[in-house]
Amino acid sequence: MSETRVIQTRLGPVEVMYAPGYKPAVLFFPGGHCSASSDCGWSLYTSAGHGVLAFSRPGYGNTDVGRLNAAEFIPAVAECCQALGIDGTAGAVGVSFGGMQAIHAAWSLPALVPRLVLHSCAPSTLAYPDTRIESVFGPLVFSPSLEILIWAAVARLVGSDAGLRQLVGALSTRPVNEWWHTWSAEDKRRARGLFQTMRSGSGFVNDLQQARRDRSSYRRLVQTRTACPTLVTGSRHDAGVAFAHAADYARTIPGAVLVELDAPSHLFWLGPTHAEAQAAVSAFLDS
Repeated sequence: MSETRVIQTRLGPVEVMYAPGYKPAVLFFPGGHCSASSDCGWSLYTSAGHGVLAFSRPGYGNTDVGRLNAAEFIPAVAECCQALGIDGTAGAVGVSFGGMQAIHAAWSLPALVPRLVLHSCAPSTLAYPDTRIESVFGPLVFSPSLEILIWAAVARLVGSDAGLRQLVGALSTRPVNEWWHTWSAEDKRRARGLFQTMRSGSGFVNDLQQARRDRSSYRRLVQTRTACPTLVTGSRHDAGVAFAHAADYARTIPGAVLVELDAPSHLFWLGPTHAEAQAAVSAFLDS
């Protein structure tokens, strides 16, 4: 967890985490169940010297702007940058469900956001979740009325290594015994901290509404008109988001570069394979 602050915008209060660096900051949009304080990959950027301005998207953390979609939230993103004196960035970064917001930031604020990075993101033009079971039960299990109970149970589960192993194993298409031993004690500590601080609020249901199949044409329009240099990363071992989404982004975003990672799970920034993601990010932003 990192310290956050709330910035008052015309759309309402927005929670951010701002960590300055000696290189230009990235606008960082965490995935589902994560707020601005959650390191769900922004350490790849801070370790390379970049500042990070992370946002709690609508429905998450202490952001209280109602159920705005990704496009509607853009004015608040711009106001937060203005309030912090940020008039230029290295780019926008989206992780998982945060990709929708990152794409709209790049599309709507080209002077502020010169590049785009999408890590294990969905939905692309394809709908998300990837299975019908998740589509049916996701809005119920992580509804505002139940999510606090679900995450309390998760926090208890990951208190032990066995429970953590079980949970991260569900985010991989590979048997967990093939790669669990490659994670260091620090990797496990960071994963445990992430799960113990996750909350869905009303944000996850809001994300799911934007990921429906009937919005596919709209997402295609936005992706095909995203003109900035774009890096897309994904892993075929990711059980959280199908690799097909990364391939779709690479096909539909003009000039996008796809880097396939060997990460064993959806948590691509943990474990020894995080070096692949680090190298891809550094090469892209320094080019």
